[in-house]
Amino acid sequence: MRVLIAPDAFRGTLTGEQAAATIRDGWVRGAATDELVCSAVGEAAATLETVADEALPDLVVTGEGSLEFRSLSDTALAAVSAAAMARGVPCIVLAGQVHVGPRLAFESGIHGAYAAAADAGSVEAAMADPAGTLRRLAEGIAHHWGGRRGRDHLRPELLPDAAPDPVVPGPRLPPGDDDGGDDGTGR
Repeated sequence: MRVLIAPDAFRGTLTGEQAAATIRDGWVRGAATDELVCSAVGEAAATLETVADEALPDLVVTGEGSLEFRSLSDTALAAVSAAAMARGVPCIVLAGQVHVGPRLAFESGIHGAYAAAADAGSVEAAMADPAGTLRRLAEGIAHHWGGRRGRDHLRPELLPDAAPDPVVPGPRLPPGDDDGGDDGTGR
């Protein structure tokens, strides 16, 4: 299986290049037969958008220090996950902490978001050895995602359709106020 590893910096602990090397080292321990390619997060989206179908990776692994709502738009991570989704390539995120739910992540093209802090037991434990906890997380995730024979075995039919507009949570208009139409309640 071909895996593209393109994380952003884990602010204050690892540069993007260090994070990519750490994830690669952990992934090799968990799925030694996978073909791994590391890329700068800023270049990964452009590569995914332009590469020929036969050269696409089977999985994209990206990440950052803290996956938050703001991470899902106007960031390099968002560009990578959107480009992967547009090409039908599953994308997962390895982060120090994860502060978005699976539904919102999935709607943004992220098939799994995994926190090193949760794996380590606490934020403090993860921060005490950021490379070690990220490496262990990558190894564990590679056992689950890695070692397969390509995208066909990752069930690409479960990929969400590309969203034309970003998902923005917030207050909803009262029923019927959005378009003046019937809200289905008969009132």
